[in-house]
Amino acid sequence: MNFTTFQKQLQAARRSRNALALLLAGAISVNVLLTLRVMQENTQTVLVPTRISDGMVARGAVDVRYVEALALDAINALYNLSPATVGYGRNVVERLAASGDRARLLRDFDTIADDVRERNISTVFRPELLERDMERLQIVVRGELTTYFNDAAIGAEARSFRLTFVSEGSSIRLSQVDLIKEKSEP
Repeated sequence: MNFTTFQKQLQAARRSRNALALLLAGAISVNVLLTLRVMQENTQTVLVPTRISDGMVARGAVDVRYVEALALDAINALYNLSPATVGYGRNVVERLAASGDRARLLRDFDTIADDVRERNISTVFRPELLERDMERLQIVVRGELTTYFNDAAIGAEARSFRLTFVSEGSSIRLSQVDLIKEKSEP
């Protein structure tokens, strides 16, 4: 190997190294710019309720955890809403509702969904406490209902809901959802 051939190969290796370093610097720059863009973007996360399958009642015994999960699923469907998620919430209410109460529960849901669409708001209910009365198949869910317009919270208030279930066939179904009016102290 002579000196000129060696010098040409060395220059080619240096050009390749420099091109690779330039590509690497470009890739790092693009990643940094994308990271900055994601950090500056204001996003809102919507938590989707769980998917509860049909629960069975074995020999008249009802699993408390299952009924609590149904109650949370129903509350999430009713009060974790945005104009884009009302279809999902309606499907959940339809799936959980007892056959005799389905039309009324869907009408109640549609009233809430129409309000969310008309005002272009989102609502988020954060459960804080569950109280259960398994003899009556009732769950009381206490928490905070926050209303958002765009990304700004425009209202928050403590709310309590009583969910009543019925045994239908060999499963438990949602029968009624009531807002509990808290007694104000004198």
